[in-house]
Amino acid sequence: MLRNIAKKIYHSLPDTFYHQITYYRIFKKLPNLSRPLLFSEKILARNMKPKKIYTKLADKLQVREYIEGVIGEKYLINLYGTSEELTYAVYKNLPNAFVVKANHGSGFNEVVFDKTKTNYEDLYELTSSWLNCNFYKMTKEKHYDAIKPCLIFEELLLVGDSVPNDLKFHCFNKDGVIKVFIQVDYSRFGVHRRDIFDCDWNRTEIRLGLRNNPEPMLKPKMLEEMVSLATRIANQFSYVRVDFYEVGDKIYFGELTFTPGGGLCQMRPPTVQREWGSYFED
Repeated sequence: MLRNIAKKIYHSLPDTFYHQITYYRIFKKLPNLSRPLLFSEKILARNMKPKKIYTKLADKLQVREYIEGVIGEKYLINLYGTSEELTYAVYKNLPNAFVVKANHGSGFNEVVFDKTKTNYEDLYELTSSWLNCNFYKMTKEKHYDAIKPCLIFEELLLVGDSVPNDLKFHCFNKDGVIKVFIQVDYSRFGVHRRDIFDCDWNRTEIRLGLRNNPEPMLKPKMLEEMVSLATRIANQFSYVRVDFYEVGDKIYFGELTFTPGGGLCQMRPPTVQREWGSYFED
């Protein structure tokens, strides 16, 4: 009970105090918010004073319109529909395999490989918990506060019998020069591993929170096109992470992220924090 009270008090703190305490807990030092230099500090500053466009583009539904306008509709995952609640009528009309997401935060997604083996009541409880969650109050990433929650139902992308690896393009834009690092997340629903590549597909020594995969992913067939698409999107921002999937000979857009991990991801080697922080100015 005391732990719950402490947690409630902690999350009710003013944003600046909350972020300073949380940052200290992770990095064992206070962030420089008056003159941020490190990547984590600059992301933390965005959490508190985001640009208005971040709210629209962090919304996993609204961002589709933006992406269609910038790179084209053909890169969007097939959308089965949206809903403010997972009613049984909505559930019944979905295909046997699909992905359900909430639009207003991170981690709100569930893959349904076979609806005949899925319990509707359990899925209803899960999606209701997402919709009732204010992601801003969880993480204090302010641009999420104004997103109206809803559910999104999309086609399930598969490579063989598995979901494809996440290809996340960290795009830094300074003085018109765009620098790209590519994060690969393996086995999101198994033993989660992560690698960071440069734009020529050389695996770097950079570690973001997780261990490297024992075997690095082979160079994607559509890498050049994905880098081109990511830089077209990133041209409007000082820093953004652009997520794609490669399935066969097709590229699919995933999402845009402006504050990955809320700025709280441990990075190795330590010099990467200052290096990545030097690649953009907000």
